[in-house]
Amino acid sequence: MRINILRHVFSLAGLIVAAAWTGLCSAPAAPVPDAMLSPVLQAKDAVSAWAELGEASKPPPSPATWGVTPPTSKEKETFYLPYVRALAGKAKDFHTRFPKDENAGKAKMMEFRFVFMTVVWGDTSQQPRLETVEKSLLNDPALSDEDHIGILQAAAQNGTPDKVRPLLQEVANGAGSAKLKAAAGEQLTKLKALGQPVDLQFTAVDGRGVDLAKLKGKVVLIDFWATWCGPCVGEVPNVKKTYEQFHPKGFEIVGISLDKDKDKLTQFTAEHKMEWPQFFDGLFWQNKYARQFGIESIPTMWLIDKKGNLRDMNAREDLSGGVAKLLAE
Repeated sequence: MRINILRHVFSLAGLIVAAAWTGLCSAPAAPVPDAMLSPVLQAKDAVSAWAELGEASKPPPSPATWGVTPPTSKEKETFYLPYVRALAGKAKDFHTRFPKDENAGKAKMMEFRFVFMTVVWGDTSQQPRLETVEKSLLNDPALSDEDHIGILQAAAQNGTPDKVRPLLQEVANGAGSAKLKAAAGEQLTKLKALGQPVDLQFTAVDGRGVDLAKLKGKVVLIDFWATWCGPCVGEVPNVKKTYEQFHPKGFEIVGISLDKDKDKLTQFTAEHKMEWPQFFDGLFWQNKYARQFGIESIPTMWLIDKKGNLRDMNAREDLSGGVAKLLAE
């Protein structure tokens, strides 16, 4: 999951399923009703179906073993994936059967949110469906600019540049609002940064000087994160493992912390033995480099190749594989 720009993408009319579900680790086990895994609603009328959809959005009981051994983020995502997939089906079932209902638009956004979650959690088979839903929603005049912009941002973060660029260009040149066109233009500008050098110079919290231009010849991860961000903290073991594996071969990490408390940051990095330099200015989402590089969600991981060019803006999906590939060049 991601934080900030996708907050409303994962907000299910007040039910924050993404955050609630992945935060569970010790709920008592119980039999799971077959209806929870069904992609269709049982109710025959719109009022009852909407209530059923809301009830279905509650998290299922987690395995009893989680109370003994807390699961990893990946284990939680794998466990909840079938339920989220079913919820996407239920949301589609609602807006398909009741297209004129006042909640039909919300159901469409819910389908998008749930399908997006399945893709983020590793179900690549849902990518074509996600792209279809994205285009459908972007062409829906009943949705707000905020919804449309959230969809664009999600598409830009999750899709490959060759697929996302035409979509963004279409919106930027389309008949939408000036706000929506501007948002599409901003995302296009970010995509143009791929393959280009990244200008990054600062003094880290521990006093080290950092200049990305001086790291040419090495593969560098720029990690935008914060100690208050659950998914970011969940990625720390994987980031550390990748660092330990590839640092001797020429891999470096530069942290860009969106923390507000310097002491908390330094204490956390010391406790977790995160040896790489961290940028900190205490400005939260107004962080200098978060604003400069248009970072709208964390964790965000960028990979810089040996020539100093930005090669991957979604390195979190396969960090070790991405690093190994660039080191081999």
